[in-house]
Amino acid sequence: MRSIPGPVTVPNILSFIRIITALAALIVIRDERYSAVAAWMLILASVLDYFDGWYARKFNQETGFGAHLDPLADKVLVAVTFIVLCEALQLAWFNVFVAVILAREAVMLFYRPIAAMRHGNSVAAGRFGKVKTTVQYLVGDAMLFHIFIHPGNIPESNRLIFAGIVLTALITVDSGLRYMLPACRDGKKRSMVERLLQFVSGIMTREARDGNF
Repeated sequence: MRSIPGPVTVPNILSFIRIITALAALIVIRDERYSAVAAWMLILASVLDYFDGWYARKFNQETGFGAHLDPLADKVLVAVTFIVLCEALQLAWFNVFVAVILAREAVMLFYRPIAAMRHGNSVAAGRFGKVKTTVQYLVGDAMLFHIFIHPGNIPESNRLIFAGIVLTALITVDSGLRYMLPACRDGKKRSMVERLLQFVSGIMTREARDGNF
């Protein structure tokens, strides 16, 4: 019989470290002399997310407590990263997209436990949710590097910043819709993008079957 790991596991410790690192970076970055250090702290904390997930699967240390702690650590880190970017860029349109991203994360923070109590089981993160987190980290880390570690000309980079934050906001919102929208005919939950891809795939399959390709 396989033993069930307790709440004190390496992945859970790493999740706590990510939360503490993110909050510490929010304080450190107040001093401009250490802004690059704070940016590196946030970037390294995002890298830890992949390591703690790999460790949990590799050594069978996935726990119910960790299933709630890991998403919380993600949300804290994402929130701190984009709040720091808002303060650095001082762009009103950027703040609007960040507000949308953080609103979605806040809604899901309360939706998961409510859904778990209602249905009797936890709401597992789907593949699209993991893609969402990856995009948030990649875009956020790239901006942190560009602004604090290897500063560039921000006004000339506005198009890239705009494209990055729009993509992040769209994927973040759509991944949340996966949980809110009714299930598809096959009983599976899908986001709008996943439904669109499924629709296009269905059309292509029918065209191929009918010999139109």
